[in-house]
Amino acid sequence: MAHQAIYRKWRPLTFEDVTGQTHITQTLKNQIVSGKISHAYLFCGTRGTGKTSAAKIFARAVNCTENKNGSPCNECEICKGIINGSVLDVLEIDAASNNGVDNIRDIKDEINYPPSTAKYRVYIIDEVHMLSPGAFNALLKTLEEPPAHSIFILATTEPHKVPVTILSRCQRFDFRRIGVSDILVRMKQIAFSDEYNITDDALALLASLADGSMRDGLSIMERCLSSSKDTLTVDEINRILGISSKEVVFDTVDAITEKNTGEIFKLINSVISDGKDINVFISDVIEHLRALLVCKISDDADFSGSCNSEQSARLKSQAEKIAFEKLSAASELLCSAQADAKWVKSPRIIYEMAFVKLCRPELDDSPSAILHRISDLDEKIAKGITVNPAPGKTEKTEKTEKKPAKKKSLPSKRVFSPIPENELNASHPYASAAKKWDKVIKEIMKNSPHLITPLRDKPITIDSDGIIIMYEDKDRFSKNIADSMITQIETIAAKVLGVELKIKTVFKNDIEDFAVDFWNLPDSPHSSGARTVSDTDADSDMSGDVLSEGGIPPEPIDPIDELAQRFPEIVEFTDDSEFLSFEAGDDPEQSVMVTDE
Repeated sequence: MAHQAIYRKWRPLTFEDVTGQTHITQTLKNQIVSGKISHAYLFCGTRGTGKTSAAKIFARAVNCTENKNGSPCNECEICKGIINGSVLDVLEIDAASNNGVDNIRDIKDEINYPPSTAKYRVYIIDEVHMLSPGAFNALLKTLEEPPAHSIFILATTEPHKVPVTILSRCQRFDFRRIGVSDILVRMKQIAFSDEYNITDDALALLASLADGSMRDGLSIMERCLSSSKDTLTVDEINRILGISSKEVVFDTVDAITEKNTGEIFKLINSVISDGKDINVFISDVIEHLRALLVCKISDDADFSGSCNSEQSARLKSQAEKIAFEKLSAASELLCSAQADAKWVKSPRIIYEMAFVKLCRPELDDSPSAILHRISDLDEKIAKGITVNPAPGKTEKTEKTEKKPAKKKSLPSKRVFSPIPENELNASHPYASAAKKWDKVIKEIMKNSPHLITPLRDKPITIDSDGIIIMYEDKDRFSKNIADSMITQIETIAAKVLGVELKIKTVFKNDIEDFAVDFWNLPDSPHSSGARTVSDTDADSDMSGDVLSEGGIPPEPIDPIDELAQRFPEIVEFTDDSEFLSFEAGDDPEQSVMVTDE
């Protein structure tokens, strides 16, 4: 006899053999016992959950002459004929390859004839979502009002692709993913019956690898049994399938907790050297992080189906050492890396950089990573540990002393070239030019508006080269735009200010300790009022009066004076004595207006 695959050999023959779908099998049995059988059914669910098997069992059960509480006996002539294919009243159609209108028309032509042997003519249409729109339309009327002797059973893994007009004409049953424990029980039964030597740990691993599909689990088990010589163990399964062992995954998460990047690189290298798929390894790590999250949230989490007792204990111990925010950030980062790795030739680099970010959270600016860092800081503060200790050290904060801030060194001349102190005064040409910077801005807005965006509301200062425009770190994009157009800006500035000078762009943090307050320079270099930021010490706060925002002086100007300066042709100052005079002897509180011609 030819070899038969395990999943075909052990296909369920009764409703009791269908694993993990009691909510469906019991309903179908009740309908058969009571005789309240519908004319159309729709079985939905993921692969390997028992849809086709249940449909075949139901087809035998409705025609069985001696059914047992709704299940077929599989011993009568009808049941045997349906099983071996000699009874033609039960027809199974694969809609993936028979999806045209003509195929449905053949059914419509046959359905009017009564069954030849059985009680009902049953049509099982597998993967019904593959039918063409025309085929669905041809099936509608027949499905709505079929002959009394006909039953339709439609099976699909994608019910959302089935038209609602078909769905409304069927009784829908949703098959659930089979639990690990149910798959494990069925595998033990099969291994015992066929005398396969498989350890309990190996069976638990195979059940978890099935991912809710009994057929997938049995196919994986058969593949491993074919490659194994004697007893099938966990190590054999890992070697055959190229997956990482639990120990490697545990060690990887421990290395993440300890921020040991070198150890992670060694583990990744060992995984690849052993010929294992790094994508599978990352999936195993993500699944392990999920298990840790479940342990963190639920106190009664049960992992007996996928881990042995020792691994379950280590899992719970590991979960206690890692903060929830850390697990969340790690899961999100690795899932993102897994999505990015699909589009690159060497996914190893993507995964290694993700692990580096996990070990050095300051490199990751995602919301989950920020939450993790905040949680880490709260935990350290609660324990009295210094927030930023030396690498590899943690020390208790008993008595803290403030150390004087180190004075920043002078930036490079390319960034800031200081003006000699004896030349730094109000009459310096660059200081005078900087005070007129608002005129440059107005000229740019009027004639070159495309240049104004990177210059708007930016503080300026001066050095021995000319005017410096300062940007915050977050304004890097605006700074780059200004750099690309600096020649045009210098041309406009020279035209407006009447002096040739160089314009530079820098980051504010690089020169703010040396920036010149050109609004408050003394009239002469020997005046006591002369000062620059470089003359200040660490205790002085110059943030309020050193930087000039867009050339606006920090000291307010009298509105009348400003109006007179801007519009001299409108405002005139006159002598009050020409209009008012007081005569002796009069009440000083009263005044007499002298009106001269």
